[in-house]
Amino acid sequence: MNMISSISGLAPFPLLILLGIFLGVLKIFDLQNARTFNLFIFYIAIPCVIFEAVTKSNLEGIKFGLLASYFIMQTVAGFIAFYLTRKFFSKTKAEAIIWGLTVALSNHVLIILPLSNIFFNESISLHVSSVIVMDSVILISIVTLGLEYVSRTKVDLYKYSQDLIKNPLIIAVVISIIIRVSEIELNGGVVDVVTTKLAQTTMPVGLISMGIILSHYLDRLITSLTVTISFLKLVFAPVALLIITGSFYQFNYPIDFLGTFLVSLGPCGAFSLALCAAYDVNPGVIVRAIFLTTLTSLIILTFFIGIISKVI
Repeated sequence: MNMISSISGLAPFPLLILLGIFLGVLKIFDLQNARTFNLFIFYIAIPCVIFEAVTKSNLEGIKFGLLASYFIMQTVAGFIAFYLTRKFFSKTKAEAIIWGLTVALSNHVLIILPLSNIFFNESISLHVSSVIVMDSVILISIVTLGLEYVSRTKVDLYKYSQDLIKNPLIIAVVISIIIRVSEIELNGGVVDVVTTKLAQTTMPVGLISMGIILSHYLDRLITSLTVTISFLKLVFAPVALLIITGSFYQFNYPIDFLGTFLVSLGPCGAFSLALCAAYDVNPGVIVRAIFLTTLTSLIILTFFIGIISKVI
């Protein structure tokens, strides 16, 4: 596979963002529309992605040591982002939590998984999907719990528990785990078709929504905060994953490791925008960081895919 093929496979992603910018500049869609799109992603599309990932993953081929290494890396990176944004950029607890997630969570649903399916074999795609499952079950659930907690002026455990039960991500995780454990067969049924179609809307709707929001914040893309976040996501995270995996897992499965490493090269997670909409956090600076890391990541991924595809 040559560099031209890599560029062609990556082209739809920036084009969808540019389409969103175009629609925003022309005022066909505004920030309120983008918020509605992100609420759709939060309440409908992402839960369907979680449902698909958990119920359809092939657990037998997963190298759990690689997932553990990845989880350690993203936890460290997320905590560093949380600390820096609180200490040096005066963000609220809710904002800092979302910034931590923005660094810890790669844009694997919108960008990395589609790329792995296009360019790589099933083993690599499996470990990309496995990271999505892990993030859905553990990382996003923890972050959602944290946001629910800090968003309250007074903690009412009963009300807090009620809201958690109603959270669409928690509901998706619980239902999908029950179906997986119960070994209920869904392939080809109505539920399978509907959830698959809704999950497929995540990438185009998410990237277009990102572009619409970005059309209102095209100035000051490069600031001390966006550069700090970009460094943590695209430099610190991949290097940390190499060190952690090499120290604890010793690269015993190099092809499988490419799956988790590919995720670490992805841009900041656009899911943060859905959380901004759900918890009334201004998405302005966050969308700048996501866009900056998306452009940089796509350049990195173009060369990475071009080189790796020749080796494997």
